[in-house]
Amino acid sequence: MFLRSLHLLPRGALSSRLVPAIIATMVLLLTLASAAAIGIERSLASFQSELAGRYTVELPTAQTGAVDDETVARVVDLLAETEGVIAAEVVPAQTMQTLLEPWLGRDAAVGDLPLPVLIDIVATPGMTLDPAALAERIGKLVKGARVEAAVESLDEIGEIAGAVELSAYCVVALVAFCLAAVVVFATGAGLAAHHGIIEIVHQIGARDRIVAREFERRFLILGFVGGLIGVAVGAVAVYGFALYAQSLDSPFLPAMGDFMRALVPLLAIPPLVAALTTATAGLTVNRALRRLA
Repeated sequence: MFLRSLHLLPRGALSSRLVPAIIATMVLLLTLASAAAIGIERSLASFQSELAGRYTVELPTAQTGAVDDETVARVVDLLAETEGVIAAEVVPAQTMQTLLEPWLGRDAAVGDLPLPVLIDIVATPGMTLDPAALAERIGKLVKGARVEAAVESLDEIGEIAGAVELSAYCVVALVAFCLAAVVVFATGAGLAAHHGIIEIVHQIGARDRIVAREFERRFLILGFVGGLIGVAVGAVAVYGFALYAQSLDSPFLPAMGDFMRALVPLLAIPPLVAALTTATAGLTVNRALRRLA
């Protein structure tokens, strides 16, 4: 009962304002970094899912002369008869111009360029086509025809996204380390400020575990409250970003509901932070008290 009436943490801003504010800020960064990592992973999965089973046939007009409409129609018919192909559609000239606008400008005369004919293929879900074999079949109609899988062309994008995702998780680990360092500093400050009181309670028979428990109880509250505040602010920020991403109406971004469900595990951050601050405070106090003994 005597120990419960003691305030073993430094009084004033450090215990009542600064420590919870620092914890909340750390948790906010932790939440944003975790949400970013999850968002990148979900976006990449959505991107690959959107392009999975899609292939592009390229009929090179520049080398072999213009491919007439009849030949293109024959290629489309061949693709339609190919096992595993559920759709084959020629990419319109307007779409080609839209794709080339960033490089050629909006007023570029695409029709004057020797562009290849592109045919978009959609394969049966779960089925993989053999681009080389398909290109060989089409090559009997159009020399130099090529077939490429859309997902294979995204390998480099996947590597970059994976590196960014790994960086986000490194930020999570760094923030957790900094959070533990803050607790160690605050605990050490509390021990230094009340060194005399701790010696007295030792002399009257208080064990190290009892003193450590007081610090653990205090940082359990600070960690949980700071964690709640940080996650709440982070949730508002992440929801705002998610709404903005949804307004872009991109098929390569994860659906709003899917993304929010993926963030549910982040609700475990406050109790995890409370556990981290509690354990860190306990270890710091026990280590310091052993040196005093």
